[in-house]
Amino acid sequence: MAFAVSSGSTRIYFDVLGTEGPHVVLLQGLALSSTFWFDLPRRLTVEGERPCRVVVVDNRGVGRSDRPWGPYRMGQLADDVAAVLDAAGAARAFVLGISLGGMIAQHVALRHPTRVAGLGLLATTPGFPHGVLPDPVMLWALLRLPLARDPRAVARILLSAKHMPQARALLAKWPAAMRSEPVVPRVFFAQFAAASGHSTGFKLGAIRCPTLVVAGAEDDVIPPANARVLARRIPGAMLEILTDVGHGIPAVDDQVLVRTVGRLRELAAA
Repeated sequence: MAFAVSSGSTRIYFDVLGTEGPHVVLLQGLALSSTFWFDLPRRLTVEGERPCRVVVVDNRGVGRSDRPWGPYRMGQLADDVAAVLDAAGAARAFVLGISLGGMIAQHVALRHPTRVAGLGLLATTPGFPHGVLPDPVMLWALLRLPLARDPRAVARILLSAKHMPQARALLAKWPAAMRSEPVVPRVFFAQFAAASGHSTGFKLGAIRCPTLVVAGAEDDVIPPANARVLARRIPGAMLEILTDVGHGIPAVDDQVLVRTVGRLRELAAA
């Protein structure tokens, strides 16, 4: 584990798992630290045909990273990732992000194109004006998350109706993680401000690295229509829509990271 120093002397926490193979950066969603990947980064280093080195990052404001006052900006969050790549000694990396992390990943590819070997965009959006807004009820539930005390509130955001009966098992590790790293309201809204200002639709044609866009067909937080826009606007991007899956893709598909990295490596080698 280590820290990179980014703009404003902000320390960004990261850790590198694995000792060989290409670097893979994982970026979590709104107000979530790298803890919320749980065991998936470690598994990513050993599963599949070829090993890789996984760089888990705590976005500014969460986990062990510094918590400067917001609002934050997407370019700032993307530059934090570039600072992590420098500190980790990674000239290039496959960058995978979910939700807010997927927005950050887009900006990393646009601001630092030579650093990105491939792009994995999970449950994310191009933002205004090309993106599709969330269901109003779901948006309200998301905005209330800093005050939520009921684990079912998180389940309703992450899971589709089909998977709600299995919520306790699928999200078994979430309650303890949220107790140890509760949502800090000012950080939540500082990051939410960055997401609200996110807009890449007009620029996506400049992305030239292999890209895989993944979405849940039942995602009410970031509707799958956003994934279709991303795949259409990023040259050569591939699209995967997962049946009966909501916003929290890794909670119900624990192979999604292994599958995405494998596909990106194949595309990069072609």
